[in-house]
Amino acid sequence: MRIRVVALVVAVASLAGCGGTNSSRDSDRARGMLANLPSCDRVSLDDDPEISAEVTGLVLPDGARVTSVREQGVLTTVEATVRMTPLDVRAHYEKRDDIELLRAEDETFEAEVLVRTPQRRMYLRAGALCADGTSLTAVVGPDSDEAGLPEFQNH
Repeated sequence: MRIRVVALVVAVASLAGCGGTNSSRDSDRARGMLANLPSCDRVSLDDDPEISAEVTGLVLPDGARVTSVREQGVLTTVEATVRMTPLDVRAHYEKRDDIELLRAEDETFEAEVLVRTPQRRMYLRAGALCADGTSLTAVVGPDSDEAGLPEFQNH
């Protein structure tokens, strides 16, 4: 089921085009598009067991359920889910004052943020799984342009 939902999200996102949503009208349109996704009651966000994530520089929204932590040299990749839309995830990071937001963009069904915490950077991609549920992939590494963090996707 998860593969079909992700495929649907990718297909709809490609049709939706690229670029952030800045105006209120665009935001309302984007939220309407997200509401067309399956209800999260039909797409379980709790399939994978929740695990603890003690990763310096990891800053996830409250309520995020971490399901995987993988260390790869100086980088650590964390997989999680949260009951938010990708638009809400981006807005969450824009409102925080305990981190430095280096870059943020969204394309309705997917959002990307790059933040700086003391001595660390975190790149996060949020992808819609259902109407108000999102998968999170965070990569945390050294605070350096050469750290090997993922790049923003240009569609």
